[in-house]
Amino acid sequence: MNRRDFIKFSSATAITLSLPQSIFANTAKVTIFYGGPILTMNEKNEIAEAIVIEKDKIIGVGSKKDMLKLAGDYANKVDLKGKTLLPGLIDGHSHFPNGGVYDLYYVNLNVPPLGYVTCIEDLQNRLKEKAKVTPKGQLIYGVNYNDLAMKEQRHPTREELDDVSTEHPIIIKHVSGHLSVANSKAFELAKITSNTKPKTGIIRVKNGKLEGLIEGQAQQLLFTKDMPSIQIDYLKSIAFDSKVYASNGITTANNGGSPTIDEYFLKASDTGDLDIRVVIWPYAQFNDSITKTYKEKRSGDILDTQGKVILGAAKLFADGSPQGYTAHFSKPYFKQMSGKPNDYKGFSYFESPEIRTKRIQSLHDAGWQIATHTNGDQAIEDMINTYALVNKNNPRDDHRHILNHCQFNRPDQIARIADNELIPSYFVTHTYFWGDIHRQFVSGPEMAAHISPCNSAKKQGIQFALHNDTPVTPISPLLDVYSAVNRITSSGYILGEDQRINIMDALRGVTINAARMYKLEDSIGSLEKGKKADMVILSENPLTMQAEKLNTLKVEKTYVNGELIYQA
Repeated sequence: MNRRDFIKFSSATAITLSLPQSIFANTAKVTIFYGGPILTMNEKNEIAEAIVIEKDKIIGVGSKKDMLKLAGDYANKVDLKGKTLLPGLIDGHSHFPNGGVYDLYYVNLNVPPLGYVTCIEDLQNRLKEKAKVTPKGQLIYGVNYNDLAMKEQRHPTREELDDVSTEHPIIIKHVSGHLSVANSKAFELAKITSNTKPKTGIIRVKNGKLEGLIEGQAQQLLFTKDMPSIQIDYLKSIAFDSKVYASNGITTANNGGSPTIDEYFLKASDTGDLDIRVVIWPYAQFNDSITKTYKEKRSGDILDTQGKVILGAAKLFADGSPQGYTAHFSKPYFKQMSGKPNDYKGFSYFESPEIRTKRIQSLHDAGWQIATHTNGDQAIEDMINTYALVNKNNPRDDHRHILNHCQFNRPDQIARIADNELIPSYFVTHTYFWGDIHRQFVSGPEMAAHISPCNSAKKQGIQFALHNDTPVTPISPLLDVYSAVNRITSSGYILGEDQRINIMDALRGVTINAARMYKLEDSIGSLEKGKKADMVILSENPLTMQAEKLNTLKVEKTYVNGELIYQA
């Protein structure tokens, strides 16, 4: 070493030795959290005093004394100041980032308190405002109208949408997502007439004329090549919705069966627009093309370089929506919708039982985990039997097939769900948003009291997940917890008191149980050594709160991979 190199080396060494030790701690990225209850959600539901993370991993959970020793003198220290730390909340099912798409590009037709539509005139006025700023010929798309919660308690008609505009195609989607109403211009562009016969679903006709209402998968007939599309910036929508989900404590979202936008998720992961994780459920109702797309990859496999885009189950639909009168029941609806026969029970989204069995068997044999939308008790019955049959034909350990929504889950079905090792993901906020409608219109008091039967499932040892189905209802796992614990409708009625569960079990439905459903329980869902540092800090300890006050619980901070992505 010559003199000049020696001087450089000596100077660098001296500078290094004189630097404060905190710089090395920051480089190591070791952080300890303490000063509040830490709900680990592990197998024993242990509550810890402190947790230590290094970079993106948890390296210790336990007593404050032991964790301070593990962290070392120069670790970053975060005092929770009495706040509560949990694993990052996991969305048991939604349509991320459609909430962002709805907010940014569509017309909000929600009823109060989520919107401003109380009657059909309000709905028309909202659409007219959009028509004023939309070029003629371009599509106007409204979302989340709720017929039974409007003054008229009926769907708008084709003529009422024509009163808004005959120069724009107009399509409005029901809050359930399983019904739409279109105006004459939209029907014209879609080449739908009163004589059009869909393979599945219903096009409503009265006196030889289109009423405007389209039910079930017949809605897809509206979106032909001649229907102008709304140009959606999915990267912008992902960035927008990531922040909304993170503000609700969610660290893992679900893209639950929407038309695949994988390429945008991958781009958003690379650009940093995707702050959270997302599990994709590719749509597989009509063919097996997803196997060609994903090749050997299956549930739990990572699709991107950042570990944020994850493949999940193949998504199918067995039926529609109870509040939309497209769910499939074993008995007629309690009060029939106008225009329906007295024995109307809804309908299956599969063209036939044979097609249903063939589709499920094909995906099962190919190694897919399968998530099937099931709302009515007959749809649930059909899927329990079909899942059992395909697994008998080709036994698979740990298939974890999913009954998504699983709303009108009869008492006699619970044990068979457990026996066939199926996983329900309960849309438990139905008790709040539509509980009154279900007991008064859809199913009657007895069946409505057993929607999302969490307590019966718990007694059978079923590890169920919970969800909001956003954008059908706002994303909020904490509202899932409130609903599962209280089962209070929007009018204040207690719907199925015997199906209430305790707060800890409800929290498991939005943490470790949801992680298990996604086959991710080894990396997220609980705060344990070796797992990802996905965490949320809540304003209070939910375990010590009065049950009816759980809806006041707030998200203070959200972390993904140990990095703060949201702060209130």
